[in-house]
Amino acid sequence: NYRFIAEDPVFWRSMRNVLFFGAVGFIGGNGIALAMALAVNSVTKGRTFFRTVFYLPGVLSVVVVGLLFSSILQPDSGVLNRVLGLVGLESLQQNWLGNPAVALPAVALVFVWYHWGFAFLLFLAGLQDVPKELYEAASLDGTNHWERFRYVIWPQLAPVTSIVALLTLLAALQIFGTVQVLTNGGPGNHTVVPTLAIYNEAFVNWRYGSAAAMSVIFGGALVLLSVIQLSISGWRSRA
Repeated sequence: NYRFIAEDPVFWRSMRNVLFFGAVGFIGGNGIALAMALAVNSVTKGRTFFRTVFYLPGVLSVVVVGLLFSSILQPDSGVLNRVLGLVGLESLQQNWLGNPAVALPAVALVFVWYHWGFAFLLFLAGLQDVPKELYEAASLDGTNHWERFRYVIWPQLAPVTSIVALLTLLAALQIFGTVQVLTNGGPGNHTVVPTLAIYNEAFVNWRYGSAAAMSVIFGGALVLLSVIQLSISGWRSRA
């Protein structure tokens, strides 16, 4: 089984794809969530409204999100291509889920939209726990917005950031439903991910032995990444 997997191009392509999802979720998704949390934390009116709107994607089911974006990203009748045509950007119109060059980034952006709500709430909770005295002291020292973020907010958010980073990375690496509904790994396995490859190997190809071996390899990779992330977080907290 392991010898078969070593020569299986689909599984190793799925591992490369999931690293891409992990990078996009880890950097892009958390960056957007932190920016939204900073924006909402700075307003005094409408905070509840914005908190609800930003978290709303997270309460939808994977199937609903997949069907919604399948409609939006359709090449002929999709909303995105129609909007691009209306604003004179016909050159940017794409078969978003059928073009191998753009299918993987398109699915990754859908993943980020679906998952940023949870990270947003955690960052917002962390920001609200920052002592007001630190803001006042920073203002008296004449710091600007960037200096307050770098020297006051970011150090206080370190524990929350470690948790959010780990959970987001694991969620990105275990992505399944979004890919299955949107592309089912296509076109030509360009968006296949390990969970989908394992599922297809077991329940489509009926090769349970190789599917189990894939699961062991992928599970070991998840454990290794978790240990590395927790070690980095522990090192930062001691520093």
